[in-house]
Amino acid sequence: MPGKNDELQKALAGKNVPVLTLDHKWHNLLAPAEKTQQIRALEEKLNGLVKRQGKVTTEGKDIVKIKKKLMSEVLAIADALSKDPYNQKLLKDMEDHERLLKECNEKMAVYEGEKKGLPAEIDQINRKLMMATMEICYRKIRENAREINILDDWISQMRRELKKKAVRKQEMEEINHKTYAYMHDIFGADVIELFDRKYHPEETGATGKKKKR
Repeated sequence: MPGKNDELQKALAGKNVPVLTLDHKWHNLLAPAEKTQQIRALEEKLNGLVKRQGKVTTEGKDIVKIKKKLMSEVLAIADALSKDPYNQKLLKDMEDHERLLKECNEKMAVYEGEKKGLPAEIDQINRKLMMATMEICYRKIRENAREINILDDWISQMRRELKKKAVRKQEMEEINHKTYAYMHDIFGADVIELFDRKYHPEETGATGKKKKR
């Protein structure tokens, strides 16, 4: 029975996946500490393959230029030999050029083989890196989601507590205000002022509120 990864790999077939190590957003996706040994190994291998692909392309173009130059020189030597077929220097030059052309063809064959195989190898490693990256990212998302739920519950609880305390504060302020008003009406301002000085600190009014300066 196929596993989830097999089903996912099958679903991803044909989907274009950019080379991750060449994308600066991928480097921002994971903090250095989050990169596992597997991810670091895949990243290093992928970078090596991409670098090799660039080298093969560049050197392949250089060989094409060298071969073109050699072919031009071979034609010139062949033309000279048609006029002087026993010229030892020309014969030696022709032999050297033929050897160099053979080496160019051999190198070109190797490079062509690599050029054909490297994209598939790069894609394979890139997809492995993608799978490893997704595993870490989704694990992080799940862990953060659990923490978010806990914080949501805590914030909701604090809001309820805050609302209760706000109501309680308002009730106590109203009680203080009414009590002070009744005292003021019963005993008069002069008497209340004397008791204010005795029972309340300088910073606090009779209602319990701090005085504004």
